[in-house]
Amino acid sequence: MGGLLKTIRVLGLGRLLRLSRAHRLGWLDIISGFYTTRTMQTLFNVGFFDEIQAHGKVDVTAFAERENFDKQILGALCNSLYALRILDKNSSNYVLSPKGRTLVEVARGWFDGAYGYEEVFHVLEKLLRKEKTYGRDIYRKPDFVAKGSGEMEAWVYFPLAIDIIKQNGYHRVLDLGCGDATFLQHLCQTTDVKGYGIDLAPQAIADGERLVAAAGLQDRIQLAVADITKLEKTPAQFQDVDAATTFFVLHEILWHGPDAVIEVLRSFRRLFPGVPFIVFEVIRPDDDEMRRRPGMMVQYLLQHELSHQKLVSSQQWREIFRAAGFTHVDEHYYGFSRTAMFILR
Repeated sequence: MGGLLKTIRVLGLGRLLRLSRAHRLGWLDIISGFYTTRTMQTLFNVGFFDEIQAHGKVDVTAFAERENFDKQILGALCNSLYALRILDKNSSNYVLSPKGRTLVEVARGWFDGAYGYEEVFHVLEKLLRKEKTYGRDIYRKPDFVAKGSGEMEAWVYFPLAIDIIKQNGYHRVLDLGCGDATFLQHLCQTTDVKGYGIDLAPQAIADGERLVAAAGLQDRIQLAVADITKLEKTPAQFQDVDAATTFFVLHEILWHGPDAVIEVLRSFRRLFPGVPFIVFEVIRPDDDEMRRRPGMMVQYLLQHELSHQKLVSSQQWREIFRAAGFTHVDEHYYGFSRTAMFILR
């Protein structure tokens, strides 16, 4: 008797059908993604995929010896991705499959961003039991969050902002919460604009200055460590601008309440009177809408709510903008990503 028929006779068809469904829902749909995500993140972080992109292939043995990696572990990671058709191989040489090429070239920002929140999810039970508190005992990785955000924003939101800047002929643009100046580099590489950026993180500014210099843009981009909640301390040379931008920053301040964001926006109006402010923000769907069309918003919202950030509806953003004194709010909503670009004047 075949193995399957014998198992059905002993366990019963109903039991096996339930197990099969659980395998699909539990392992294939959920658990397997955890293993694959961590494998991909590890190979991103150790430079494996950079090596493939630079040379078209990687010899596992040679790469492990050069980097002093465990050859057996590296081989196991690569073989798992070969089985999932993310990598192709010829002997010990691995190359990207078409599927892998898309993940590495397009989706890398999501892997980096998720890695930025890894520690938060690692201690989730302790957070739930109040044994640890975010912002005191545990933090996200700001460098990976910023890197991942910049990589993904470059695919959609940077071009949208640059299009507005070009259409209106702006020549001096200030980016608030600029991170490592990824947006300003994209902007200055495609226009004759002069860019300015401020960010609270000294390491992000240091990384940005290095990248700007490497791109040969040091004469057109100036960066400074500054807190956007204290805009009055923005360097004087940064204040002569004709447009300003910020990408998904205000919702971090909103955790402290609407008044905190309103004060930032009022400070902006005082310091930059008449300067249009281009604001990108995620628009939070209500619970029933998110259940009807969950998408990546489920995980995006969860990681933000666990790390003291607040996402709100378009109506709530408009109320905040009005309370700050902006009389003209032009909204462009992008339903496919549940985000909006607000142009405040």
